[in-house]
Amino acid sequence: MGKELDNVFEDVRRAFRLLSRYQSRVLDIVDYIREQAGFSNIYGKKDWYSYEIGQNRQTEDNYAHLSVFKDMWGLDFLYNHFFEFYFGDTPKNIGKQYEAQMSVFQVSDDGYFASSKEKKSMTDVDSFANPEESHSYLVFYVSLYRNQKESLWLKGTYEEEWKDFLTSFLESTELESIEKIGKGGFNILKKYPMQQFANQTSTDAVIRDFANIVFKQTGGGKLFKEEYYQ
Repeated sequence: MGKELDNVFEDVRRAFRLLSRYQSRVLDIVDYIREQAGFSNIYGKKDWYSYEIGQNRQTEDNYAHLSVFKDMWGLDFLYNHFFEFYFGDTPKNIGKQYEAQMSVFQVSDDGYFASSKEKKSMTDVDSFANPEESHSYLVFYVSLYRNQKESLWLKGTYEEEWKDFLTSFLESTELESIEKIGKGGFNILKKYPMQQFANQTSTDAVIRDFANIVFKQTGGGKLFKEEYYQ
């Protein structure tokens, strides 16, 4: 029993070191994507399918201020399980008529979404699809609109809540979704397996693919740098 536990905690330590290297690589990739599209900032959002750790007190030295309680989910502590990198509004119009917002979603394990079990739960990893039947994705999302007053971000034809909009796409076996919204706008989502970001060449191929999807839908709008259209 003691040896078995020793082996378990060796695996835990290996897992954390692997996750550290993995997350550093994801950050490099996302920042590279941001740069190729000309956005200035990256903003983060984690509380989609688990919760961000909030504050429970304010102290002068900001010491031990996080809210921790008994019934928290394990995934509350694992920010890179599902994370949104939000770039905000594009600094230029796309095709002289579209404004755009963009995010990249890090989906490290889609086991919950891929699961066909009737009673699945994000708090019960045993209800997830098996790891070999699940996937790790970066999901590119762009919302294109012509009227700045239209609220089209993470909304489909049926005006779902933001979370429902994402869930329906992530549970689908489709890799791509293009939906017309508002007055001539589009929501474009595409899943790219993490393996496709192995190096700069393959990452550029992904960007080129998504750039041309946007280009086609906008009738010539260029979201990314010129070299992705050559």
